[in-house]
Amino acid sequence: MNSPHSRLVRSATALVLASLVLSACGGGGGGGGSTPPPVSVTISGRITFDRIGFDATLGNGLNPTAPVESPARQVTVQAIDAGNSSVLATATTDTNGNYSVSVPSGRNLFIRARAEMVKSDAAPTWNFSVRNNTTAGTNDALYALDGSPASSGTADSTRNLRAATGFGTTSYTGTRAAAPFAILDTAYRAKELVLSAAPSTEFPELRMFWSDQNRPTANRFCPDTGDIGTTSYQVFGTNDRDSCNQTNSDGIYILGDFANGAGDTDEFDQSVIAHEFGHYVEDKFGRSDSIGGQHGNDLPLDLRVAFGEGWGDAFSGMVLGNSVYRDSQQGVTDDFSFDLEADADASNGATEGWFSEFSVGEILWDLFDPANEPGDTVALGFTPIFTAITSQMLKDTDALTSIFTFADALRAGTPSAAAGLDDLLAGENIHGTDDFGAGESNAGGATGILPIYKTIMLNQPISVCSRSPFGDDTTNKLGNRVFIRFDNDTSRAVAIQVDGAPAPMDPTTTFATDPDVFVLRRGGLVQFGASTPAGNAPHSTPGHETISQFVLAAGTVIIEVYDFEMSLVTNPQPRCMTVQITGN
Repeated sequence: MNSPHSRLVRSATALVLASLVLSACGGGGGGGGSTPPPVSVTISGRITFDRIGFDATLGNGLNPTAPVESPARQVTVQAIDAGNSSVLATATTDTNGNYSVSVPSGRNLFIRARAEMVKSDAAPTWNFSVRNNTTAGTNDALYALDGSPASSGTADSTRNLRAATGFGTTSYTGTRAAAPFAILDTAYRAKELVLSAAPSTEFPELRMFWSDQNRPTANRFCPDTGDIGTTSYQVFGTNDRDSCNQTNSDGIYILGDFANGAGDTDEFDQSVIAHEFGHYVEDKFGRSDSIGGQHGNDLPLDLRVAFGEGWGDAFSGMVLGNSVYRDSQQGVTDDFSFDLEADADASNGATEGWFSEFSVGEILWDLFDPANEPGDTVALGFTPIFTAITSQMLKDTDALTSIFTFADALRAGTPSAAAGLDDLLAGENIHGTDDFGAGESNAGGATGILPIYKTIMLNQPISVCSRSPFGDDTTNKLGNRVFIRFDNDTSRAVAIQVDGAPAPMDPTTTFATDPDVFVLRRGGLVQFGASTPAGNAPHSTPGHETISQFVLAAGTVIIEVYDFEMSLVTNPQPRCMTVQITGN
């Protein structure tokens, strides 16, 4: 329930959560009759929010009974005329949440703290904001916290604002005013880490979308209704439409539905938010080829996904200075956790390798942290890692982004770390020697996985199989997709055809019924073929896919193929097909 001074209002520019603490609201003047009142006065104060931290015991979730008052750092503060809603003055809080504005004397006004961090005058620059994606008619309104209206008086005064969590005894009973500021403060910490390596960074705009209606959903993404699947960093194409046939803004979408104690709220899960900020960093400053999808279930992943998620895990630890990743669940009563210092091996249900999110995270963390253990002889800090992840060498590699491309970029940028890096890679059973993982011997216990990249020659068809050795959800796991390297020696017109194998290649193999094919150059899509089988052909008829003739520039491309139908069944047999590139 709101306090007597609280109000919930909406405007065209901001969704105001609650008016909380207002202290020493300024008084009028007294004094001699002939002394004119000052033209302006100074209002200063502090903007804070209450953060719910984790219980000291892993698995016990958050501890809402002991919120910690925390400064709202570098947020925008405005003095707003209570009569006409005009902005009288604007300031930015310092790292302790303090602000100061000069306003007209004797004016009825209130202080507003906006859930945004903006700096645009000179490098470094940034524009981070937290917005409500579910409030109808507000166009993803920015969250803000308003104080109570009062006269500015004729003397300097103090007005503080404190955003409360809204948590009662066992559930949320009031306005969850602290949530947007807690999210924003994790972005502040991530931004500061990047600036420690690159002080003149100009951050592209980042919008973070949170609502107390944002909930996990399967096979549905519609932010307008709160159906966001999970907390994630999303980038949309020009013509992309969601499950509600709406377009959406790029950014981080964050869970917030408490659901009577059974939901998943992430606003206070700093590990989760910093992880997603890591995806933003990789996307905007480096290169990410990851196809996304479910991860973190200890199954071997597509090499692009394994690196992207491992990077997010490690970046999160670097931001927070803590190797333990925690994600609250079941309202506030439970949490999932893992330690980047722990060896990602069979003892904790993981398989070490270039396809393991946990192996990648462990390697990156060990490169960063100063606490060396057996097999860890390097302590680089963040700068060499950031330099590698954003290097032109990594951006321009012909291979898909993976632990291999990162390792080559780090060796090139920091030669002194090469020996220690190689030790860490070997410790995670990773042996590939170049961007393409040449010579890799670890197949994760599956067959038909190696080499990581098959090779194809012009006018010489090859046979490959799309596999699912690790169960269902067969879109982003190791073996689901086959990568074929084509070194094109000159610009030429080519066509690509993929056909389901005419007969089973062995007793446990069937043919591909709906092949999909993508041509990738340095991670970018050049051409693709992804139609359904002609005339909805039954599965007993081999499917095929064709990319009609197009001009392919000289250079290396990766041909990615897989059987889409394999994603619709559980534990399918390997789906085999022939691939050929024709041309002169």
